[in-house]
Amino acid sequence: MGDLSLDPSVPAHAAALDRLETREIAWLGSTGRDGYPHSVPVWFVWHDGAAVVFSQPHAAKARNLRADPRASLVLETAAHGEEWVLLQGTVEFSPEPASAWLERFADVYLAKYGDGLAFLGWTPERITGDYSLVLLFHPQRIIA
Repeated sequence: MGDLSLDPSVPAHAAALDRLETREIAWLGSTGRDGYPHSVPVWFVWHDGAAVVFSQPHAAKARNLRADPRASLVLETAAHGEEWVLLQGTVEFSPEPASAWLERFADVYLAKYGDGLAFLGWTPERITGDYSLVLLFHPQRIIA
């Protein structure tokens, strides 16, 4: 199955693109060692057709995705749950460091997460140091 190219003229795709560009939190799902789903909230940036997620290298999600790159990305819903987007796809591990990725979209990342970083007392350097592994989620199917 190839990567899904989201077409803004398709209503479900337009809704997905809006959420990918504006939502702060997505739930990244993988399959745990025990076979059960493992979902965690993540910060992400939509960049060149992929959701870019910084991860700690030894996190459970990284371990799970090394064993099985199939994943899901669920975007936040409206107040009553009537608007939701589920993307299914695969995760690729970038050979480039998180700092190189952050340089590509620092303005977008800081606009999206600057308040969160300030609240935590973190700097962009701390993020790219602690969360040095870059996961690239490539959607292949949309359910909305």
